[in-house]
Amino acid sequence: MTSRARKDIVDGPRTSGLGPRAEPLSDREAPVIPKPEARGPRPEALFPLAAMTAAVLLALTAAGCGHAVPAPSAAPKPIVAAVLPQVALEAKTEFETALRVMKQGKRFHAEARAHLRKATELDPHFFEAWHDLGWLDASRGNFAKAAASFQRALDIQPGSRETALALGETWRRAGFYKKAVALYGQRLAAQPSDTELRNRYIQVLRDGGDLSEALAQTKIALGQAGENVAQSVFAYNSLGLIYYKMEKLDLAETALRKAIDLDGNSAFVWNNLGLVAFARGRDQEAFVNFQKASELDPKYVEARLNKAVIFMDCGDYKRARTELQRAVDASPGDADAYVALGVASRGDNKLDDARRAYEKALEIEPEHAAALFDLGVFYMDYDKDPSKARDYFTQLIETADDDDARRKEAASRLKELEAQSKSERTKAEAKSEAKGQAKSDGKSEGKSDGKSEGKSDKAARADKGGDRK
Repeated sequence: MTSRARKDIVDGPRTSGLGPRAEPLSDREAPVIPKPEARGPRPEALFPLAAMTAAVLLALTAAGCGHAVPAPSAAPKPIVAAVLPQVALEAKTEFETALRVMKQGKRFHAEARAHLRKATELDPHFFEAWHDLGWLDASRGNFAKAAASFQRALDIQPGSRETALALGETWRRAGFYKKAVALYGQRLAAQPSDTELRNRYIQVLRDGGDLSEALAQTKIALGQAGENVAQSVFAYNSLGLIYYKMEKLDLAETALRKAIDLDGNSAFVWNNLGLVAFARGRDQEAFVNFQKASELDPKYVEARLNKAVIFMDCGDYKRARTELQRAVDASPGDADAYVALGVASRGDNKLDDARRAYEKALEIEPEHAAALFDLGVFYMDYDKDPSKARDYFTQLIETADDDDARRKEAASRLKELEAQSKSERTKAEAKSEAKGQAKSDGKSEGKSDGKSEGKSDKAARADKGGDRK
């Protein structure tokens, strides 16, 4: 896959945000975040799972992955929910204020965050406040901060499944795969029948590069799926993505087509099938698959972003912009889609449109690293406004994760801007000094000429006087 391909592959139907976090927590009586409605496979009736194709079966066997579920070596140890203490009155007041402010919209999230922070200072054991602080930071695009808050919340209430899933997803987005693996592994040992938890575990194993364990967990997922079509589709999709990561593209396609055979209306599987075709250099086939995913689910943003990648690879920024405009229309809260629209607009030389797209991304996620970086580049290379470029690069460095490559590039560009500024100051000072020197030389020359003329006049008069004598 080329470097300009979509940054993420899709494990399943996309939800409206960070894991199970449709809304922040609101009170002690309702410590569960309502899970958003998934837009994925929802078969109305179950039917027997067909046998795996020979190629996939042989590949699983060769990898030590039979289809049977191994018997647990010991009874799972349950995770016990903590009995939470009474919240301090002052902290509860700050928390309730934060909730009221949050309801006014994203423009007030910074103010809401300040109230939540104050609540945690007043009562360090305020579980809901820590959780919602993580939710806010994640919604602003700062996953490292979000993970720290979710971790505090989970330390206080280890029985919160929602917090555990949110923490694992936040670590995944921040690139801390080993931490996510450890968390999911621990939770899964206590809840081995939790299908969603296993799917997430497989995802972070794959993203973190532990492909053998990802294959082993996929074997378990296939065995647990039984005749449940939706779970089988997820399992085959996961298997395809593991082979995709291994660059075993024939096996990846075989597994994904098995998922399609089970449910041909799975938009995310068609999208991933497109990624496999794209990796093989079959751009036309990839485009058809992305188009199929878009038709099955018009609000499915990833497929539209991937179609735009193909257009941009061909240099057709205009059609890429059209596709990305449809993406933001379908999902107006997707900051990544607006950043992609900005890139396409810049490529199409629509600079005002590019700037507006990047700014819109920051309205959605004020600390979105790509939007901050691209706006910095925009003002440095295109709009020639060093002051604004410096502001965006500085904000990126202050908010981005330490291992974000853009952070290093932003620091390099800041040095370049400082060097340019210093050079311009030196030139201006030299020019001003030269101008002052020229002015000073002009005055000196004028005085010198006046004295010479005075002396000449006196000499002339003296000569005339001598003649008269």
